Amino acid sequence: MKKIIIACGAAAMLFAGAGCSKSAGTVQADSLNDSIAIFFGRAQGSAFADRIQSLPESEKEKFTKDGFLRGFKQMLMADTTDIGYMYGASVGLGMAQQLQAMHRDGLEVSAEELYRSFAAAFKADTTNMIQMQQDNSTLQQLMMRAQAVAQARRAEAQAAQETARASEATDNAKSGEAFVDSIKAADNTVKTTASGLSYKVVKEGTGATIGDNDVAKVHYTGRLINGEVFDSSVDRGEPVDFAVGQVVPGFGEGLKLMNKGAKYTFYIPANLAYGNNSVGTIPPGSTLVFDVEVLDITPAN
Repeated sequence: MKKIIIACGAAAMLFAGAGCSKSAGTVQADSLNDSIAIFFGRAQGSAFADRIQSLPESEKEKFTKDGFLRGFKQMLMADTTDIGYMYGASVGLGMAQQLQAMHRDGLEVSAEELYRSFAAAFKADTTNMIQMQQDNSTLQQLMMRAQAVAQARRAEAQAAQETARASEATDNAKSGEAFVDSIKAADNTVKTTASGLSYKVVKEGTGATIGDNDVAKVHYTGRLINGEVFDSSVDRGEPVDFAVGQVVPGFGEGLKLMNKGAKYTFYIPANLAYGNNSVGTIPPGSTLVFDVEVLDITPAN
């Protein structure tokens, strides 16, 4: 009896939370099985919870964890001895995913009609090989047509997005220009370079200015013209090392005006920043405002 008690105690330490059987021969097996179930479930549950973050936004909006668990449980608890069901479930899931992909491309293929045709062909007493070859040939032609339609729709949608983005960028660029003009009208210390970068010297530094290949340790806060902060090393509490070539052109040009200890505010028009591109929370055509402090400079070797 002592051996059984010792075995149970050891298993409990190795597999926390697992039950202990009354017979020495089944203690480790039961504990191992239970522990595999627990940790397999926990590890995979966490992994899939993380994986859903990479879903396309259009799918993530419709995704629910309850729905996922309902499908997961239905398949996990399925009678695996029913080979026909298991094969059917696997094939059906694959076809459902294909229909979903077609739906994203704007092709509304009826799942009910597909099932009726599939079931009729599948349940036939004999397989007509000639008919099957003809059907496959027709399907191939249809899928090529569908692919062409999908590509045309994607191209049309992309063109519409680019047109909308260009229009938004133009409006934002005009708003940015008006904003900088108002700043310059109110503060005659704001200067503008030949490229269009506007800047204000908040505090002069000392020593040599930053060269093309030097590395500057800076603290910065980047804002949109409405005051919204999109990035800040100050908020993170961690300065950043920048070389002139690592940043957008306007920021790099501004850095080359500064030396150690200097504090400037940059007003960077879109053509010296991200242009018509949308980056993170920065809309296309945005004028960017940066408060920059140079903490140190490492000269190029």
